Amino acid sequence: MSVVAQRIRALRRRRGLTVEALAAAVGIHKGHLSRVERGEKAPSVATLEAIAKALDAPMAELFGESAAETDVLVVRRADRVAVRDGAYAVEALIPGSTRRAASLYVIEPGEAFLTEDLPAHGGQEIAYVLDGEVELRVADRLIRLGPGDCATYDGALKHRLRRCGAAPASVLVVVAD
Repeated sequence: MSVVAQRIRALRRRRGLTVEALAAAVGIHKGHLSRVERGEKAPSVATLEAIAKALDAPMAELFGESAAETDVLVVRRADRVAVRDGAYAVEALIPGSTRRAASLYVIEPGEAFLTEDLPAHGGQEIAYVLDGEVELRVADRLIRLGPGDCATYDGALKHRLRRCGAAPASVLVVVAD
């Protein structure tokens, strides 16, 4: 997929527009816009200008040559949100949002699985063990992971983490749509 196609889709989503709404604002068929966003069609200069105007973005932004303020999110250490429940902690490095396709967390699991919390959500999840040993339960599978090990799974499956033994453990978790 081209940079232009990716940028059009990202800007449309960031502005909360459907393909139908943007196509109507531009004056093109929704199927044509969909093919442009997938990189299957190259839009004319006039269509690009109309898309940029409808998205209230300069052409340079469509080509990835300039970045809007909303294109970059910086979360300072002092501003991060952390939740601790006994021995289990979750720190949001990049919190989840409908405006982003992914979120990033550091989880410090306790020795026991949380019994009252069985997360399941849309998208894909990736768990990368930074320190310690952990067990990852995904549906009916139990997987032991150590430092440097990584696992990915469908977030719609019930999943849980716990540390193995008394030594602290930390896991970097990415949740992507």
